[in-house]
Amino acid sequence: MTFRDIIEAMHKRDSAVTSGAIVGSDGLTVEEWRAPGDSQDLFALCAETAQFFRESARIALENGLGEGREAFFSGDKGCVFIHRVNEGYSLAVVASNKVIPGRCRFLLRQAVLRAREIL
Repeated sequence: MTFRDIIEAMHKRDSAVTSGAIVGSDGLTVEEWRAPGDSQDLFALCAETAQFFRESARIALENGLGEGREAFFSGDKGCVFIHRVNEGYSLAVVASNKVIPGRCRFLLRQAVLRAREIL
């Protein structure tokens, strides 16, 4: 199983998931997957989300919430979910605005467990 397979499996269970990538803590994508017709610039998005994730993790730690493990943000046309896989990598997925956030978070947590097996 590859990281691409893991993200594609999320899409098969929830078609609102349109793309995703395994991302290093430096913001560089290791491997990515996108649904046909998806035009998301994952390279740029992952670079930005890595910084966002670092900052949200810092805020969580400084406010007594513990180690940052997960972040989510949404816009008018879609959402981004990020979950830490281990110290050096995160899994980021993009979903349409039709996503049910709780379902996507559940699928993402399952995907992270599979990604840990690969790493």
